[in-house]
Amino acid sequence: MNAPEINVNNFKKKFEKEVVKVMRDFKVPGISVYITKDNNAIYERSFGLRESGKDVKAATKDTLYGVSSITKSITCLGILQLYEQEKLDINDPVSKYIPFELGFEENPILIKHLMSHSSGIPSLNTFYFSQKNQKLVRNNPPDFPMGNWDDFYFHVNDATSEVLSAPGTKYYYWNAGFSLLGKIIEKISGLKYEEYIEKNILTPLGMNRSTFSNKKAEEDGNASRGFNYGVANNEMFREQKDLLSGPFIAGSGGLISSVREMTNYILCQVNGGEYKGVRILKEDLVKEMWQPHNKNIQAKYFHYYPDLDTTYGYGWKIYDNFFGYRLITHGGMSGVSGGWVGFIPELNLTYVQLQNVNWIPLHLMLKSFALLLGKNPDEEMPYFKKRKHMRLLSGRYESYKKATIIQIQNRNGLLYLTDENWVDKNVVPLIPGNDDPECMNYYVTTPYGKLDTPFTKHTDGQITFEWERFILHKKTIELEED
Repeated sequence: MNAPEINVNNFKKKFEKEVVKVMRDFKVPGISVYITKDNNAIYERSFGLRESGKDVKAATKDTLYGVSSITKSITCLGILQLYEQEKLDINDPVSKYIPFELGFEENPILIKHLMSHSSGIPSLNTFYFSQKNQKLVRNNPPDFPMGNWDDFYFHVNDATSEVLSAPGTKYYYWNAGFSLLGKIIEKISGLKYEEYIEKNILTPLGMNRSTFSNKKAEEDGNASRGFNYGVANNEMFREQKDLLSGPFIAGSGGLISSVREMTNYILCQVNGGEYKGVRILKEDLVKEMWQPHNKNIQAKYFHYYPDLDTTYGYGWKIYDNFFGYRLITHGGMSGVSGGWVGFIPELNLTYVQLQNVNWIPLHLMLKSFALLLGKNPDEEMPYFKKRKHMRLLSGRYESYKKATIIQIQNRNGLLYLTDENWVDKNVVPLIPGNDDPECMNYYVTTPYGKLDTPFTKHTDGQITFEWERFILHKKTIELEED
């Protein structure tokens, strides 16, 4: 396949319009983006604020953000460094190095299972306890002691009821597993996890401002604040908070960095473990990180691109057949900050995005790659077709002489019907009858079974909706979205 010719001006116009739309819809204070091709920056841009308050503090490419789970591949790289030095074997049981007791005696959980989310252990909520300890998010897990590593090991090892699947047979995204990998690094190296990563990865890659310390980030002078969210009067609002930091999440999501410095790390990956003449891992081990070590991912991403095959490597998610290319990527969500990173090794094309809110949709990064590949994502990616189509179907519908009024709303990619015409307010999801992003045939489930609720677009442009015995006509007009 011939490498596409990148039109940066066309990319900038279409990409920045999407960024502004995302920031508006998800109430995002600040985003920074850095893109390289063949080791050179081709696009760098920051939007909005790194911190709100009396003084306006704009985000920049050097603003520090909590990268959250993007840290996971860095932890895996640290493990593989020790493996390369023959100080550990990733095929060893986890229990050989740390006091970890879960699993089957005849089929133990190995280090490589933690690296690929294939341990068979589901979430034990350890990440949320760290968030709760810092009062960052309004989640409601019970209060468990989580003040030291004895607490952590007790909580994990007591979860024998959760061990229902043999290792290698499931994909359960398990943050605690990467915290345990951090403890293995400490056991073997004799250094604290954070010190090991700084000495052996961050410093060699010129990531001198990147840190696992919230205090150090605050002293830097160009660090973002995190923003969690709440809901009041059916409206989302943001609350300014500290970045997530602490020992129990360091290995799974504790790094704080900038898009410029994270790009150094991504370039090291693309270049097979080398950055500016400094090698930190053998090329074959770097590429092993991109192999499909876990093929059991439940989510199917066909609305991002048809026939997309999704697997998990060592700290990386792999999308095969994204417009014919293999895209290596990972996201991060800490509750108050996060981002997305990705690269196409074949094209030496990298993307780093960090923001000071927990999550924004993956489609922003994927639209970026599609544009850089010379594609028209609005026509060639089902996600954008679906978004436009749902906007067309959403609105206020009225039956004959306004006897019945129905509201159809798009909420996170699902259409919901609100009926307030009778005694009780009724809100139900409309379930698409097929995978077509421009589906017109929906249904709802009732205590009596399935009720078809089709839409029809007529030759005159009128849209109608059938709701049991009624025909309802769309009365709102959707203007072209800016």
